[in-house]
Amino acid sequence: MASAHDLVALWDETSRATLALVEELTDEDLQRPTELPGWSVGDVVAHLAHLESVAAGLPQPEGGSLSLPTGPDAPPVTINDVVDVGVQARRGRTRDELVDELTRACEARRAMLADVDVADPATAAPGAFAAIGWPLKTVLRNRPFDLWVHEQDIRRATGRPTQTESAGAAHAAATFERAFPVALKRLPPHTSVVLEVTGPQGRTLAAEVGDDGRAVPVAPPAAPSLRLAMDDATWLMLGAGRPDPAQTDVEITGDAEAAAQVLRHLAVTP
Repeated sequence: MASAHDLVALWDETSRATLALVEELTDEDLQRPTELPGWSVGDVVAHLAHLESVAAGLPQPEGGSLSLPTGPDAPPVTINDVVDVGVQARRGRTRDELVDELTRACEARRAMLADVDVADPATAAPGAFAAIGWPLKTVLRNRPFDLWVHEQDIRRATGRPTQTESAGAAHAAATFERAFPVALKRLPPHTSVVLEVTGPQGRTLAAEVGDDGRAVPVAPPAAPSLRLAMDDATWLMLGAGRPDPAQTDVEITGDAEAAAQVLRHLAVTP
C-alpha cells in the first residue's frame, strides 16, 4: 500500500500529465461527447478544475459550493453531490478559462501539499471533502486515480490512445486488482475465474467463490471455470466503468453468460 508521501508524489506526476493533455485541447475538442452520460470533454475539464480547487481550498464560483443540509434528518452528502454543483457552475466557460483554472488549482494544491503534514493520514481532509467524511489519505488516494481516469476519458473522446504506462495507470491497476474478487459476486460456490491481462499493466488475477458466496484471491488454477484474456487498456477502462463490455475485445474460455456477468462487475467506479 502506498504511503501518504508516495501518494503526494503520485498526484504531482499525474496532475502534470493531465494538465499537459488539457493544454493541447482545442475549442472543438471541448465540445466532444465522452463516455460519461451527459458530459462533454469540457465538462470533464471543469470537473477536474473543480475538485482540484476544492482540494486546494480555493474559493468556488457562484453556485459551485454545496449547501450542506443540517439537522438530524438531513440526508448524507455524497461525492456525487459535490461533483454535480461544480460542473454545473462552470458550464459556459471558455477553453482558456477552464485551462487557466485547472492550472491555478494544481499550482495551489502543489504549494499546499508541500506544507501539509501527512504524518497522520487519518486526519480530516480539508474543505468539502471533510463534509463527506473523507480523511486526508482518502483524498490523497482518490485525486491521482480521478485525474488518471479522466485523462483517459479525454483521450478516448479526442481519438488519443489510452495511456497505460504511467504511474497513474499503475495506481488504477492496483485499485482494480484489489477489487477483482468482487467481480465474481452472484456466481455459484466453487466457481473460479482467471483474468489474464497483457500490456504494461499486465498481470494474471484469479479468484474463487467460497461456500459462503464470497470470492477470494487464489493461485491461478490450471483449469478454472472461466478464463478471460484482454489487454490492459481494456481492463482498466472496464474497471473505470467506461465501455459496454459487450463492445470490448475479450477472449473468453468458458460460459459466456458467466463471462458477461464478470465483465459487468469489473467496474469499480460508476
